[in-house]
Amino acid sequence: MDSQKKLYGYNGKIARINLSKKKISIEEIPKEWLKKYLGGRGLAARYYYEELDPSVQPFSPENELIIMTGPLTGTGVWGSSKAHIVTKSPLTNIYTVSNAGGDFGANIKRAGYDGLIIEGRADKPSYISIIDGEIEIKNAEKFWGLKTSEAQKALLEEIGEKKATVACIGPAGEKLSRIASVQVDFPGVKRGGSFGRGGVGAVMGSKNLKGILVYGSKEVEIAEPDKLIEYLRANISLLKETTGFHTKYGTAQYIDPLYELGAYPLMNFTRTRVEGDEISKLSSKVFREEFVAKDVACFRCPVACGKYARPRKDVYTNFVSKPEYETIWSFGPHCGVFDYDIIIAANHLADDEGLDGISAGYVIGFSMELYERGIIDKDDVGGLDLKFGNGEAVVELTEMIGERRNFGNILAEGAARAAKAIGKGAEYYAMHVKGMELTAYEPRAFYGMGLAFATSSRGACHNVGGWTIRDELLKPKIDRYAVKGKGVLVKTIQDVRGYVDSIGLCTIPRRSLNFTDTPKPDVLKYVTGIELDEDLVTIGERVYCLERLILNREGVTRKDDQLPQRLMKEPIPDGPAKGHVLSPEIFNSMLDEYYDARRWTRDGIVTQDIKLTLNIP
Repeated sequence: MDSQKKLYGYNGKIARINLSKKKISIEEIPKEWLKKYLGGRGLAARYYYEELDPSVQPFSPENELIIMTGPLTGTGVWGSSKAHIVTKSPLTNIYTVSNAGGDFGANIKRAGYDGLIIEGRADKPSYISIIDGEIEIKNAEKFWGLKTSEAQKALLEEIGEKKATVACIGPAGEKLSRIASVQVDFPGVKRGGSFGRGGVGAVMGSKNLKGILVYGSKEVEIAEPDKLIEYLRANISLLKETTGFHTKYGTAQYIDPLYELGAYPLMNFTRTRVEGDEISKLSSKVFREEFVAKDVACFRCPVACGKYARPRKDVYTNFVSKPEYETIWSFGPHCGVFDYDIIIAANHLADDEGLDGISAGYVIGFSMELYERGIIDKDDVGGLDLKFGNGEAVVELTEMIGERRNFGNILAEGAARAAKAIGKGAEYYAMHVKGMELTAYEPRAFYGMGLAFATSSRGACHNVGGWTIRDELLKPKIDRYAVKGKGVLVKTIQDVRGYVDSIGLCTIPRRSLNFTDTPKPDVLKYVTGIELDEDLVTIGERVYCLERLILNREGVTRKDDQLPQRLMKEPIPDGPAKGHVLSPEIFNSMLDEYYDARRWTRDGIVTQDIKLTLNIP
């Protein structure tokens, strides 16, 4: 790369925007960083590693929003829409990373930048406008207080560039909710998506930044466009084969098999079975045939896995949202609700308020268990009847959380802080790792998922931590209750995700492009013209170890790589996985193997040896 004069797939520069000083500067990215970290998540982590002192607080002006694209972002390669935000999380108080698709990353790239670093704090509500490379910090006082759908429409009208994309916060971010998201192009306005996990929207709110509007008309230059087109044409049948169910059902396709396998947690991980035919109401077929209004795709992607859905009940007719497997669960079965009308409506409100739908739904279901156990009562929750299954309460409480109103103000802090504030033993029932709420998988039903949750770089997470579902459940390569081999499995999946996130690619079509655990980097070469001198999985390992170095610096060790006590003490009470529990003995055995596979210490510390091996400073 150093000898290559012209960059392909990259612009080679970032824009640094200091809101306090109202200063904008353009900086070249060190070329050796592109070679070692590729872009996206890896490059963002390197900037975080270099620039953020571990003492920096999430809401301080010194915290940064580091937004990066990858070399494939905006190129038209299937799934090449991803951008990543890295920042200090107000939810976990450690490093976090979040990604979004849609058109946002592609427009940053096409506007002439590989990324943005936003620092400082504006003295009044502001937004950033980036139009074909020209960057301005503008007044957003008249937009402050607007929900994300309203703000995005208003910003597009003010700029007058209909092709632009908007990433903005809603009231939740303005009110510094620790589970606030950054919403990208609200459903019904454009494709839709969000930087959801970790409270990145609250960091934006703390900077008095309402949003970022960006448009770029410049095509990303490709080193070998003819070879790239030939490759994509040759693999189109593989794409259809590997993503067909995503095109038809989206991620909702996973509800049915995970429930059948006993790996779908219900009502705050208290059971995996529900009486009668309630679960059939949430089948992917019902979702597709009765609620999906439109298939939507991210930038130049033929998969179109996004599903705009509308409720059927008249009271919710103005709502539209793009629920995924995770939010169908969080607002649905996790709360004892088996009604798509409720789920779609709650998902809509979460997006419009600017809330992470996973965390928002999670804290509602968590509070429902507390209510049923008598730990909280109607007086505590503003008169709501918070029994499992009360869908109307789910919808109302979602809005209360976004507005930080009444009991919603406590839940807006996230499950860990809410449990501490409530007391009375509530902390036992808060299912989180490092402060981030668990997602829609029952790790007692497939042990590798528990290890992935525990060792994820951002707290409980099935993406960054490792999506073991394919290898343990759907197309099993290893017994789901096996202990030996899970450390190696989780490490490998995490490293693959590390490089995939860094090239700017969505995980759904990656296999059809040969980006697996034995990758063939042809597509990357055709785009960048670069012959890599190391394996992509090794680069992914470097990214993951760099993130762990950051976490070590912020105080994270083995003591933090732990699961909620319920999962380690209480066996699953029903279903195909009945009786299974991730006991401390099982879990610690897997964790030891994981650390050994990574060549970290048994206390979870990155060693000097692995730093030297992976060439990390």
